Amino acid sequence: MSFFKSRGGDMALVRLVYVSRATKLFQPSSIKSLLATARRNNQNHQVTGLLCFNQHCFLQCLEGPRDKVNETFHRILSDPRHSHVEIVHFEYIEKREYVQWNMGYLQDNASIRALIQKHSQQEVFNPYELSVTATLGILRDVRDDIYHAMVDASS
Repeated sequence: MSFFKSRGGDMALVRLVYVSRATKLFQPSSIKSLLATARRNNQNHQVTGLLCFNQHCFLQCLEGPRDKVNETFHRILSDPRHSHVEIVHFEYIEKREYVQWNMGYLQDNASIRALIQKHSQQEVFNPYELSVTATLGILRDVRDDIYHAMVDASS
C-alpha cells in the first residue's frame, strides 16, 4: 500500500485516542445508557474502540474509517457531558486493535488501577497526565484483560 493510498480517501482506517472530563450533566449511573447508545451508533458507522471511565474522566480509543471516526469525535466534542476534550493520539492504521467491540468498556477498579501503576507509576487514574506510550499500553492491556475474561467466561 502506498503512502498516499493509505492516508487518502474516506475508507482509510484511523485510530483516535482522546481524554475528556465528565461535566455535571453526566451522571456516572448513566454509563450503561451511554455505552448502549455508543455501541449502536458505532456499529452503524463501523467504528470500534474501547472506553475507560473513572467517574470523572474518560479515556477512549476510536477506530474505523476516517470520516466515521471524525463524525463520532465531533459528536463527542459537541456533547455537553464532555469538557476539556483533548486528542492524545491519532494515527492511520492498517488493521484495528479493538475489532471485537463496538465499544469495549472497563470501569475504574483494581484491575485498571494496577495497569495504570504498571504503565505510569500513578496511584490515581488521571489520563491527562499519562504519556502517549503509557496511554496506548493501558488501552492494549485493558483490551487483553477484557478478551481473556470473555474467553474464560465462555469456557
